Amino acid sequence: MMGIENLLYGPLAKKINLFVLLAAIIAVLVFPLKKEIWYDETISILCSNGLSHDSPAEFASVTKVSSVTINSLNTEANVYKATVLDNGNSFLYNSGLHWFTAAAGRTMVGYTLFSKLCSIAVLIALFVLANLVMGSTIFTSLAIIFLATDINFVSMSHEVRAYQMATFFTIAAAIFFYKFMYMAERPRHLLLTGIFSLAAILCHFLSVYAVLVFIGFLLAGKGRRLFRGKNIAALAIPFALAAIYFYFSFSGLVAMDSQNATIQRQSAKGAFSIVEVLFRSMKLLAQDFKAIFPALKELRAIIAGSFAVVIGLYLAAVRASDNKTDKRNLHLLFILGASGSVFLALLSIKAHHYTSLYHRYHSFGIPFACLFTAYAISVIAWKYRSNKAVALGVAAVLLLPSVALYAVVVKSSNPVRVYNHSVVARQIVEGNIAQLGVPTWTDAFMVNCFLPMGYKIDYVRNEIDPNFTLYKDGKEERVPVLNTK
Repeated sequence: MMGIENLLYGPLAKKINLFVLLAAIIAVLVFPLKKEIWYDETISILCSNGLSHDSPAEFASVTKVSSVTINSLNTEANVYKATVLDNGNSFLYNSGLHWFTAAAGRTMVGYTLFSKLCSIAVLIALFVLANLVMGSTIFTSLAIIFLATDINFVSMSHEVRAYQMATFFTIAAAIFFYKFMYMAERPRHLLLTGIFSLAAILCHFLSVYAVLVFIGFLLAGKGRRLFRGKNIAALAIPFALAAIYFYFSFSGLVAMDSQNATIQRQSAKGAFSIVEVLFRSMKLLAQDFKAIFPALKELRAIIAGSFAVVIGLYLAAVRASDNKTDKRNLHLLFILGASGSVFLALLSIKAHHYTSLYHRYHSFGIPFACLFTAYAISVIAWKYRSNKAVALGVAAVLLLPSVALYAVVVKSSNPVRVYNHSVVARQIVEGNIAQLGVPTWTDAFMVNCFLPMGYKIDYVRNEIDPNFTLYKDGKEERVPVLNTK
């Protein structure tokens, strides 16, 4: 028995935790072996290069543009402008990607590496938070494995999107929130909670649901003490920064609201059911908390059963906990993990369509759901430590299917190419092409985003020809344009 307790709670657990963290980091860097992009990623790539959906209009009156001219738009000021014009979201991510690819290179590797590094930061941040709430126990490894094998986390780890950067800032905010709430009520912890919360929101607006949980717990747990002079001063800084950003981004927010209104009008034409919202939310929540069975077969009975497993785990862990700290942590992590499901369901009901019920939008709550599940298992394992079957059985029911699904996804991953602009850019560099015919300026922009900054090429617009035309040595080579929204 002492050997098992040493494994679960002793010095050996610390070494295993570090090994698992390192293995998870390596997995993020290695997977996937093949990567393609899709429409939303092209928006991130264009914005990070200072190009928005309005940029083609600047060249509407000409038929020939140099890469030098397009590269001159690749400034931080234009990244901000492009972000605002394309609905004001993901500003910090677009700016970070702008500077990162300036150093790492404008290649598919460079664009995706930024997301991978953000994912690694997420894993490290979760590792720190897990050690805060659970101590150095083997269950930190369990939380890391749950997250590293989460299909949503895996897919976002290599997408050219802001989700992982926002998730990192959300967990970073949670670390300092936890310190302020339960360890040391210091204004700097509150300041950092606010700064990281704002950073998360400026990466992706929907991360606000986790921030709302922080605010709710602060108001309920600290009461009047929250409004002491130093605390108010600490909170004033992130609030002032938020006010400045949203003041200058008002036009982007109006554009985003207009886009959402259009989606809502289109979606309102179809059937809508609150019961369907309920089941979709239950499905996503169950998968977030690692009852992943609906991912294997989407039947309402399986969804309801998986949801019941999560609620049962929550109730069992609360009942098994024998101290206030465990109960407090379980409540906090469960609410943080479930906040996305609740918030997005309410958005869906309000908008009267299902657009909000999108698995990517759950990204910011998934790490907390994984940590809750690991924490709940640790509480149950301690309660029934004399019964190995109970302790191991609870973990196996959730862990083994998660790892198995991850293995299946890794093995079967074969992305379909819907954009070939990066391939054409590589052909241009390898063939030293100096002129390229394009059907639209957006196609020229996309190709240019994958060329080295110093590369000089002229783009010639030919709206009649739907192909790329590579000109070299008096010859023309046509390549069909893959450009699928």
